[in-house]
Amino acid sequence: MNWAAIGWLVLMVVFLIVEGACPFHLVSIWFTVGALVAMIAAALGAQLWLQIVLFVVVSGALLVCLWPFT
Repeated sequence: MNWAAIGWLVLMVVFLIVEGACPFHLVSIWFTVGALVAMIAAALGAQLWLQIVLFVVVSGALLVCLWPFT
């Protein structure tokens, strides 16, 4: 595992801890999934700019699409 993937894993754990602190508000679950996608991209050798774009796009899409259902 490379350093970028480890960094995304750390961010994912932080977002999960934040979500666990207030589970009824769904504050950071979107960012957890975005960090997971970016971590997978990093593990597959993607460039950092692509990892960041994937994180922002996936997190934003989940936020926009799923927020009304929460």
